[in-house]
Amino acid sequence: MMNARTLWLGRSTLRRLAATESMDAERLMLRLRLDSSVSLGEDVSDAHLSLISSGQLQANDDQTSAVKALGKLPDALREVRGAKNRWDEEQIRLTDSAKQKARFVSQEQREKSVAWTFSWANRTPSTPSAPRILGPMCWLRLGPPPALKPAGCYLYGTVGTGKSTIMDLFCLTSLNSWRVKRQHFHEFAQWLHRELHCMRKTNHVPQRHILERLADKVSEECDLICLDEFAITNVADAAILTEVLQLLALRHVAVVCTTNRPPEDLYKDGLHRERYVPTLVTHIRENFLVQGVLGVDYRAAMYQADCAMQQASTAKHEFDGATLFEGGSVLEAEKSIAGVILRTGNLSISWNRQLPVRQGNGVARFHFDDLCRKPLAAEDFLIVASTFHTVFLHDVPKLTLEEHNEARRFTNLVDALYEHSVRLICHCAVSLDEVLQNIQVLQGANEDNDSFDAESLGIFETMYDDSPNFQIQIKELGREKWQQLQDRQAKEQRAQVRRLQRLSNPQAAEGDTGSGWSTAPASADLSAPDQGVAGVMVAAVGSLQESGFAARRAISRLKEMQTGAYLEAARCRRESTKWT
Repeated sequence: MMNARTLWLGRSTLRRLAATESMDAERLMLRLRLDSSVSLGEDVSDAHLSLISSGQLQANDDQTSAVKALGKLPDALREVRGAKNRWDEEQIRLTDSAKQKARFVSQEQREKSVAWTFSWANRTPSTPSAPRILGPMCWLRLGPPPALKPAGCYLYGTVGTGKSTIMDLFCLTSLNSWRVKRQHFHEFAQWLHRELHCMRKTNHVPQRHILERLADKVSEECDLICLDEFAITNVADAAILTEVLQLLALRHVAVVCTTNRPPEDLYKDGLHRERYVPTLVTHIRENFLVQGVLGVDYRAAMYQADCAMQQASTAKHEFDGATLFEGGSVLEAEKSIAGVILRTGNLSISWNRQLPVRQGNGVARFHFDDLCRKPLAAEDFLIVASTFHTVFLHDVPKLTLEEHNEARRFTNLVDALYEHSVRLICHCAVSLDEVLQNIQVLQGANEDNDSFDAESLGIFETMYDDSPNFQIQIKELGREKWQQLQDRQAKEQRAQVRRLQRLSNPQAAEGDTGSGWSTAPASADLSAPDQGVAGVMVAAVGSLQESGFAARRAISRLKEMQTGAYLEAARCRRESTKWT
């Protein structure tokens, strides 16, 4: 009989994910594009200086500041654990002292302290004359147990500036002294929701204590947890992460995050953001070391330098050649995997689903529609990345603004493949910069940016609601005229009727908004009367903005994935594992 955890992913999928949940030194070396013989020193500062002196990294003031901030975390962990040990020892000393004093209390007084003697005059219990030590004690005069401060490091900045590289370097130099877990945020979020799902199913943990038990589980496994591409795209994650980060600080687990946004911009313009995110921002600002890492896109610079050296090399179609084919036929692009016999089969993904694939010897071939126009999520792409060393994706189109759901799946796929050093052979109908060009504009989707013309893009409509706590106005459509307001209200009423009809249809798929599969989770608030086009709710601005950032990041990563350094890392991964 399958339990809840097995139902979520399936047994074979769980075995594959178990091998990728922890980041070991070999995988970190691949991500950093380093040789195993490189000597990095004992801490992140020494390693950073070593790579600069060898020419593998360029000197950057923001990166140096980030390295210094990360270097403070091990000392903070040692200090808080020493303080916790002293706190525990003092608690034990006070408890032992109380027990010694309790031995001098007579047996008669002990019985009185246990049994209440009622006064028939006022029907109230009398105060025990001598308290008895019945179990572990917590002495309030010592105050609460010490919490970790700084509780972590928050690195933000534009794409390609070296945030992930600095964090990976920190993880690599910390492996010998601490239990380190390095994950992409997609992986961590997948684990988080999977554990919550299992805890709720088993009913062994009270609902009000479920996040405490989750934090306990994290603290049992690691001392440092490093999350790449930290992002919040829905209010459920905002509520959970706010408390989880606070609980991890109390359990002395340091958290390192990299992201494209400063704390104040997390889930910007998102639905019900004001309920949870301000507390999260305050916690990060007061307890984390926040450092911006700005500058040039080193991935793009690496790609340009690599192109300049190769000068349209004739090795383009060899197995270790470039990963991008612009235009031309699919047959021409297939020469890059010549000699590999592909067989039609199925890949087990989340929720015991099957994904059709042509595969063989660690190579997989997919049509763009098979991965990006179907209801697949980040955890499915992580399974693809952990199963294959090479992915051939053909017929990638230039995505329009209304195809932002497809674009988000494509960027999630790129993130997963990049994270696992998978070689991507991408056959595009247009140039690489044009594939996601239309999606990048969503970075500026907000109510205050007049340069973002939401009306012409066809994404948002102004929504009015008479309830006191639900006033959402994203984009004004002209002047406030009575007739316009009446027309809008009538339109909202018609949309409400359609929504109720969908909800009353038992055959409707969960999460379906009536215009194709949406990136919004099934638990999202679908009560917004006007959902815009392509399944986007009016209130889902924060998620759309994140799609714009993700598109820009994916373009930067796709450029690096064509460089010789990345392809060498992919070759090392391919040769270090036996593939089927």
